[in-house]
Amino acid sequence: MNFFHRYKNAACVVLLLTILYSCSKSNYLQDGGVANAKSNYTAYDYLSANQYHMFDTVLLIVDHFHLKDSVNLAGTFFAPTDYSVSAIMTALNYQSLDSLYAHITSRFITQFLFTDTISLNNASTTAKIYPNWADTIAAVKKTPATEYVAASTITYYVLQYIKINGYLDGSPGAPANDPVDFVENCQTTGIITKTGSKLNVLSNLASIAIK
Repeated sequence: MNFFHRYKNAACVVLLLTILYSCSKSNYLQDGGVANAKSNYTAYDYLSANQYHMFDTVLLIVDHFHLKDSVNLAGTFFAPTDYSVSAIMTALNYQSLDSLYAHITSRFITQFLFTDTISLNNASTTAKIYPNWADTIAAVKKTPATEYVAASTITYYVLQYIKINGYLDGSPGAPANDPVDFVENCQTTGIITKTGSKLNVLSNLASIAIK
């Protein structure tokens, strides 16, 4: 009987690890969305088709600034979710999108558009600076994360978008009063759109710079 219980427990652990590994390899959205990295949609249509409507407000902003083609033509789009838009509107006490539009420009979206194709696969653990379509610079890196399951440790990497405020943090010669950069995790990486571009989805908690 003891042998049976030991065998049963071991089997459960193996099964759990297998499920977790499969999820880490195949689930691309924390919301349980599409699990295939290759999509037959453009970036815009992929976000529009999200069954949980996580990008409806973001796409209204894209439409307002006539950026649909830009979103589809960019090599990479780090897409924020509606949660991030809602958070900034709440923080600034904006009651409507019209109120938001009065205080933002197209850079609200174009700061997340890049000519380069960027994903977890080609990211480094050292932050690399990229020019974005807002005529500013941002950086991208991957950072290790750890999950503990039973007696096992699973290490994986998280893609991070870095909004540089002044100098990249840790840069030689940066002034002592240089503001801290915003480092935002991605919850989804490496979606390959119909046009071959890369779509990475930022965390629901990601902050969006309005200027």
